[in-house]
Amino acid sequence: MSEMSQESLSERLMTICSMIDPCDTVVDVGSDHGKLSSYCLAHHICSRVVATDIHEQPAERTRIHLAEQGFEDVSTVCCTDGLQGVKLVTGMTIVIAGMGLEIRKILSNALSGEGMPIGMRLILQPQRSHYELRAFLSESGFTIDEESIAIEKGHYYTIMKVTYFAKKYELNDEQLFLGPCILRDRPPLFETFMEHERKVMQKKALGDPRCARIVERWETLL
Repeated sequence: MSEMSQESLSERLMTICSMIDPCDTVVDVGSDHGKLSSYCLAHHICSRVVATDIHEQPAERTRIHLAEQGFEDVSTVCCTDGLQGVKLVTGMTIVIAGMGLEIRKILSNALSGEGMPIGMRLILQPQRSHYELRAFLSESGFTIDEESIAIEKGHYYTIMKVTYFAKKYELNDEQLFLGPCILRDRPPLFETFMEHERKVMQKKALGDPRCARIVERWETLL
């Protein structure tokens, strides 16, 4: 059984893995190549993984990769849409990286299906639609516990650690666009991230009064 070096994962995936607390099972949604799954097993972050992908070819790549790493007996690979067919139980951590609206759809389907255990931990990395995803999380009872920033090939990524408690709460526009924990905790890369986001918000402000108001109050956020 071989251990993968840290260099074998991208900065984005390393940041995601660093936010996963030790658990029984990691559910890797949209696993693609299986590197995150095998890293979690090799570094004893979890004892089992369930990897899913909606397309057969990426699912097969994951299956082959995990087998090559010696993890065939402690992994399950499913060709399925999101979390469909995955029994969610206490002790799991769900990892979903992708477009924000797709993450929202996956979680909405899970909640309307067999449901989600209270206390379920998730690591979410949206590519876009952060506002919409955070709004869904607050309206659906997922607390945002921690947020990290990663930069890879010139692109900034926000990674969220959330927990399902089924209690709704409200976030203001600054928190929805920029992240409540990012603004509160100022994690590494905060300054450069905020400078990048300021330029993004200035462009959005031309057609979005919410962004215009945030730009007007920008200095108070720093």
